[in-house]
Amino acid sequence: MRPYAPTGTALLILTSMTVFAAQPPAYLGPWVIARSQAAPWSAPDEPPVQSDIERLVGKRVVFDRDRIEAPEPLACAGPHYEIISYTSDLLFQGNLTDPDKQAMALGYRLPQIMTLETGCAGPIEFHFLNAITAMFALNNRLYRLERARR
Repeated sequence: MRPYAPTGTALLILTSMTVFAAQPPAYLGPWVIARSQAAPWSAPDEPPVQSDIERLVGKRVVFDRDRIEAPEPLACAGPHYEIISYTSDLLFQGNLTDPDKQAMALGYRLPQIMTLETGCAGPIEFHFLNAITAMFALNNRLYRLERARR
């Protein structure tokens, strides 16, 4: 039996796979919490938790392979990242009252929304609108993350 010798095409595929495998996940790196808004499910007369807004808006969030550097409650040592495709009814722990309509109003493209689960103690999930913008919920507020310059 002859030993296997990869062809030019096979070598190209193997080389491409190695190059792609070496690329860090797109969510790693610095982000900024750009702004906050009332969550669609919050009561109109419900006041925001001002200390949350002051602690979070304008602050950096850095997703590293072994930690999340951020203000509490986003900081985490030893995250176990997983990207999962969510439908609108799963966004923000299922709190949207009219999921498709509210998700589209927030700027999401349906039916699948890429979501970063961190595996950290707090159940905060980061739902991506696109490659440079994500949102998370905390205390009936939505916070918008934008990719920061390195």
